[in-house]
Amino acid sequence: MTDIDTFRSETRDWLEANCPPEMREPMRSEKDACWGGRNWTFQSDAQRQWLERMVERGWTVPHWPKDYGGAGLSPAEAKVLKEEMARISARQPLTSFGISMLGPALLKFGNEEQKRRFLPEIARGEIRWCQGYSEPGAGSDLAGLQTKAEDKGDHWLVNGQKVWTSYADQADWIFCLVRTSSESKHSGISFLLFDMASPGVSTKPILLISGNSPFCETFFDDVEVPKDQVVGEVNRGWDVAKYLLGHEREMIAGWALAADPAERWAQRSSRTMHCFEPSLPPSTWTPSPSRR
Repeated sequence: MTDIDTFRSETRDWLEANCPPEMREPMRSEKDACWGGRNWTFQSDAQRQWLERMVERGWTVPHWPKDYGGAGLSPAEAKVLKEEMARISARQPLTSFGISMLGPALLKFGNEEQKRRFLPEIARGEIRWCQGYSEPGAGSDLAGLQTKAEDKGDHWLVNGQKVWTSYADQADWIFCLVRTSSESKHSGISFLLFDMASPGVSTKPILLISGNSPFCETFFDDVEVPKDQVVGEVNRGWDVAKYLLGHEREMIAGWALAADPAERWAQRSSRTMHCFEPSLPPSTWTPSPSRR
């Protein structure tokens, strides 16, 4: 028996013993997904147990290094885990923009302090993230963003607006593209992290014709952000943004090709739902009132 065969056998036995029966049932709606975060309420004891058990093994992010909350699995081992979870129709223990989007960007561009601060919290489901990219009037020109972060010496002062921010009203933190220089369109953008509970941050739902929507308008009025919460270099956030969007495309492709229904649902739930302009015709959506 090869090492990978042994790993498969041990993984299969562990999943059979530790995945609650309820967590093997098809997801009926998005509410069955576990998003985590500081205000998260578990839908059942089984959902809580499943997350806790997977967190303990580092299997919410099995391919991440152990130092950052993962299991340090090789690509082959991670593939086996994915296959064995699909075999029993196990739900993803945690659905998170932090795992699917921000985490890979932090692993590549974040400094060691940022990795140790944020990645374990993401892996444990203790922090829920949203994405601040799209802006009113920018259309498909993401680099045309106008949300501004001014250097105030010991902090950044952020002012501006984002739109189509998925789950902004439920998120704990935001990873946000801001303009830190007007000298160059692409080279004047920085990738900034900050708490959605910061003074000056507010959100308004964008209501669709169905009456439901994950989308929000997000406003920043003199939001003070610590200087050390820029990921990568100041004015080089476009590099981070492009990497993140590339990773997102791979994630969406994986969702489309997934064979297991539970996996398809989990991946669809975890993909970003932002868009640069409404993909629906105007007759099907109602924007929030203009902010005064």
